[in-house]
Amino acid sequence: MEKMKAFLLALALFLLTVTGIHIAAGRGVNTDPVFYSGWTDEAKSLSYVGLTLNMQTNMIPVFGSSEFQHGLDTSFHPAAVFRGSDFHPMLIGAGYYQSLSHSVTLAAIEKSLSCRKAVLLLSPQWFRKTGVLPQAYLSRFSEILYGKMLENDALSEKTKDYISDRTCLLLQKDSQTLARAAKRKASVDGNVLPWYEAFLERLWDSFLTEKDSVTIAFRQKTAKTRLEKEESARPSQEGGQSVDAAAGSPDWEALKKAAIAAGDAENQNPFYIDDKAYQRLKPYLPGKKGMNASAKGGYQYGPEFEDLSCFLSVCEETGIEPMLVILPVNGYYYDYTEFPKTAREAYYTKIRQIASQYQVRTADFSDQEYTRYFFEDRVHLGKIGWVMVNEAIYQFFKE
Repeated sequence: MEKMKAFLLALALFLLTVTGIHIAAGRGVNTDPVFYSGWTDEAKSLSYVGLTLNMQTNMIPVFGSSEFQHGLDTSFHPAAVFRGSDFHPMLIGAGYYQSLSHSVTLAAIEKSLSCRKAVLLLSPQWFRKTGVLPQAYLSRFSEILYGKMLENDALSEKTKDYISDRTCLLLQKDSQTLARAAKRKASVDGNVLPWYEAFLERLWDSFLTEKDSVTIAFRQKTAKTRLEKEESARPSQEGGQSVDAAAGSPDWEALKKAAIAAGDAENQNPFYIDDKAYQRLKPYLPGKKGMNASAKGGYQYGPEFEDLSCFLSVCEETGIEPMLVILPVNGYYYDYTEFPKTAREAYYTKIRQIASQYQVRTADFSDQEYTRYFFEDRVHLGKIGWVMVNEAIYQFFKE
C-alpha cells in the first residue's frame, strides 16, 4: 500500500510538472526559420521540435561540427552569406558531433524535409583511431531524436541495429540513459513491457517533448535578442555584395574577392590563418615542430568510417540525396608538424572510395590544403574556405 501511495504521489507531481511545461511551451514556441537555420547554439541541434518546425522548402540540412561556431563575426559564415538569399541551409552540429549523431538526427527528421537532400561536412579529425569518444557522444545524445529514429519505418533493421549497438556501447558510462535507450529499442523490436512501465515510458516521452519545446523557445528567443543587439552595435564588415538582389543568390565572385582582401590585410603568418589564432598558437609552436612525423596511418582507421557508411545507409533507405564535403587539412601547418602527405592523401582516397561505393556526390576540397585563408586556425574553415564551401552547398541545392 505504501509503495502504491508513493507511486501515485510521484505520478501526480509528474503530471503537474508536465502540465506546467505544456502551458509554458504553448505560449513560447514560435517558428523563425531564417534565424533558426543559421543559429549555431548547441541546444538547437538536440531539438526535434525546433528542427522540424523550422524546416522549410528552401532548406536542406547541413551537418557538421565545430566549424559552425567559427567565422560568425565575418561576412563569410553561412548565417551571413545566405541572409536575404533564396536558400537557407539548416546548420546542424557543434563540437563533438560526428557521423553517428548525424545518422540519428537525419533519420529522426527526414520526414520534415521537403527538399530531399542533405550535406555532411567531413572533418578529418573525426577519423582518428578512437572514433567518436563516449563522453562526446553522450553530450550530443538526444533521447527524442533517438526514439524518432527507431520509429522510422523506412530504416532497415540492420541500420537500426547498427545505430542502437553503437549507441549502447558509447553510453556505457551513463547507466540510466543506457537503460532507457535499450528499453526503447526493445519496445520497437516488439518486446511487450509491463503496463506500468509502458505507461511511464509514454509519460517520459511527453515530458521530454514538452521540455524540448520550452527549452528551445527560451534559448531561441534569448539568442535572437542578443544577436539583434550585437548586429546593431557591430561596425560594417568586410566588403563584397553578399546577395545579388536581382537573382536572390549570393554574389560568389564578390565574396571571394572580399575574402582574399580581408586575408591579405590580416593573415600574414606562415600558416595563413587568422592573426588572433596565430598569436594564440605561436607560444606552443616549438613543441609542435615534427610532432606528427610518425603518423603514417593517420585518419585511415577506426570506427568513424563505419559510422559514415551508416549515415549514407540512412540516406539511401529514406530517399535522401547526400553530398559529402571533403574538407582538407591546413597543409602549411601539417607540413610543420610533419604529418605525412601520403597519410593525408590516403584518407582523402578512402573517403572518395566510400562515396563511390554508395554512388553519392562529393564536394572535394582536398586540393585546397595550401589555399591561403582557407582556414581560420589549424582546422576550422576560414574566410575563403567558407565562401567555397557555401558555394558548393548552394549549387547542390539548386541542381
